[in-house]
Amino acid sequence: MSAANLVADCQQRCPDILAPRLILRHLDAEVLRLGSNGRHGEAGARLGATLPPDWLGEQALMALRLADMLADSAYAPWSLRAMLCRHSGRMLGHIGFHSLPAPDYLQALAPGAVELGYTVYAEHRRQGYAAEALAAMLHWAQRVHGQRRFVLSIAPHNEASLALAQRFGFTRVGRWHDPQEGDELVHLLECGA
Repeated sequence: MSAANLVADCQQRCPDILAPRLILRHLDAEVLRLGSNGRHGEAGARLGATLPPDWLGEQALMALRLADMLADSAYAPWSLRAMLCRHSGRMLGHIGFHSLPAPDYLQALAPGAVELGYTVYAEHRRQGYAAEALAAMLHWAQRVHGQRRFVLSIAPHNEASLALAQRFGFTRVGRWHDPQEGDELVHLLECGA
């Protein structure tokens, strides 16, 4: 699928996900293409948000998720979303699934699961935004797609994310080494049918 067709398709399949203080807005192929090419003003205008300096430094992530969507358009709704403040429109971080459900790399530890990752930028941490975004994404995946198994992989020293995983009912099922992130503790959440 071409990037232009993917953008049009995503606009219909990837509506905003709302949380009490947040809008989780899909970072579509065009936003990611513009951002990964350093055209951040145009990317922000397309997204309808103010893009902070933290996001501008994540060009490798933008290029990775753009490549993932172009390789398989079915991944688009699961991909990266900006955490936007409902009041100001400012981007506070991002959240998204690393793949479609049941990727090969999860089969040994958590068959049928899908991995979720998030970042809240430093100045917005410890205000409950990660919990709000996580709850909204879990609810969306369950309600819209019937997904019941979720994974978070967290650095052993990231006490805030470890506490959040525990609060949501994730249990540790293993450990692995991520080439970019280093050692991570793998946590699984199994939701009822």
